[in-house]
Amino acid sequence: MNTNRIKGRWINLSRTKKVLILITGAFMLVVILIIAFISPITKFLVEKYDEKYTGRQITMDWAYANPFTGYIHFSNFKVYESKSDSLFFSTDGVSLSFSPIKLFSKTYEINSITIDQPIAFIKQNNNELNFNDLVELFSSKEGADSTKPPVHFNMLNLKIKNGIFHYLENQTPIDYSIKNVQFESSGLRWDSDTIAAKLSF
Repeated sequence: MNTNRIKGRWINLSRTKKVLILITGAFMLVVILIIAFISPITKFLVEKYDEKYTGRQITMDWAYANPFTGYIHFSNFKVYESKSDSLFFSTDGVSLSFSPIKLFSKTYEINSITIDQPIAFIKQNNNELNFNDLVELFSSKEGADSTKPPVHFNMLNLKIKNGIFHYLENQTPIDYSIKNVQFESSGLRWDSDTIAAKLSF
């Protein structure tokens, strides 16, 4: 038996293992670095461009984003009234997962949204509600380019845990609160006009 040939094969095999280990280690390091850096970048971008795209200030304690699994979490997430420092909506945490593959299709899909202990303030002044600006912002605009293919949106598996909702009306006046709101829904699909849901409070 040629021992030199066996030693040569063993050395080649060892080198192959080392190369595979190095490649795997480098890949894992890149993934970890992407996740580590993309989370604070996500927080920075949301807080920087919040008023530009929503007309409202948004703050949070920290964010976690994993682009590989499509999971995002915002901790102590707060949305303020339009052009005001009054709180409109807050939650201990909001988590969502989406389909990264569908970002390249005509149908965007959020697989699940969980909102922990939200507090929301709905205010009415005559016929004006404090979220009319958001409804107008996300409504379809007249005169939109009809030659472009429509973009579809699915929002699935929505959960609200231990919510508190305040309704304030200035004229009467009314100050009403609903507490311990538990809401669970299979969600809404672009091609369906119905929502199945369970609600308790």
